[in-house]
Amino acid sequence: MSEHPLPTLPMWRLNHIEPSPEMLTLRANGPIHRVRFPSGHEGWWVTGYDEAKAVLSDTAFRPAGIPPAAFTPDSVILGSPGWLVSHEGDEHARLRTIVGPAFSERNMKLLAQQVEAIATQLFETLAAQPQPADLRLHLSFPLPAMVISALMGVPYEDHAFFAGLSDEVMTHQHQSGPRSASRLAWEELRAYIRGKMRDKRQDPGDNLLTDLLAAVDQDKVTEEEAIGLAAGMLVAGHESTVAQIEFGLLAMFRHPQQRERLVGDPSLVDKAVEEILRMYPPGAGWDGVMRYPRTDVTIAGVHIPAESKVLVGLPATSFDPRHFDDPETFDIEREGKPHLAFSHGPHYCIGVALARLELKVVFGSIFQRFPRLRLAVAPEELKLRKEIITGGFEEFPVFW
Repeated sequence: MSEHPLPTLPMWRLNHIEPSPEMLTLRANGPIHRVRFPSGHEGWWVTGYDEAKAVLSDTAFRPAGIPPAAFTPDSVILGSPGWLVSHEGDEHARLRTIVGPAFSERNMKLLAQQVEAIATQLFETLAAQPQPADLRLHLSFPLPAMVISALMGVPYEDHAFFAGLSDEVMTHQHQSGPRSASRLAWEELRAYIRGKMRDKRQDPGDNLLTDLLAAVDQDKVTEEEAIGLAAGMLVAGHESTVAQIEFGLLAMFRHPQQRERLVGDPSLVDKAVEEILRMYPPGAGWDGVMRYPRTDVTIAGVHIPAESKVLVGLPATSFDPRHFDDPETFDIEREGKPHLAFSHGPHYCIGVALARLELKVVFGSIFQRFPRLRLAVAPEELKLRKEIITGGFEEFPVFW
């Protein structure tokens, strides 16, 4: 069995970004590849759309947060009470039911005006900066944090504090080894949420923390689970959207004709957001989500033994020509075939409506406010945040 470098996926791996984690292909079986991971373990990488859906919806596979003992990393969040990916079955469904109403269609409609106001405020802050300015510092980083503040019911002025903790928590979580700084940040974040939940006893409102407190009082969830749920919503609700805004803007800069189409027809924003999500999905700086079969399984004719590592390549599935026509073309008028950017099955992203809302607000208005918005450096000079699961860039300097 000969080894050769894993084929790159040029569209979701921006040209100047090296693939990470590096893997070796030992054998290719169509949409499923036998690979060796950086840890030295051999396993499978699923790149086909239908095959990925099959794995993600099959309860024979453990979720990423419940790995077999042989593969368990030293993570500060795996196994933490209320961290959704560390629960499955009835327990997972129970916890999702508790936070689900916060992301209902009704709540998103109520939140839309706040998101628009926050975006407008941040646009003006950016406009007041000397050029070039770091769009990450003035827009992509604070916007999701300020929005999740509104949803959770914590003070806006705290957003920089908890967003910094969120950044540290998510650093290197996909790698093994001690992460003392991440552990301290996770505990500090939980302590912050615990304190804010206590405040809600004196000052309740229409927000997630008040809802979680009510669930605790009704014995639907323990206090530690409620804190974990809130922390998980805060981390996940902030981190992935930061990177998504940056990758989406870069996509528009790299495809100026598509940008012109969006500016000329703002009604295309919904389709534009879906195409950004397809080609540059949340977590575009990594390779997918891990699953672990409890028993021997067969997917697309490939036998996978129990307790194996199976990486479901969510970004790769967006380039499956069996599902998407001309998949390497960025087309904001693409007809809406569903992508897997937010995963699939029981662990489908619970905050998908909020992520879409934020992206639609940003991409529906940023080029109207900044018609000449452009990168202040060559794209290859942008530095990817490789140490963090969700990707994004260290800085995103722009002129306007």
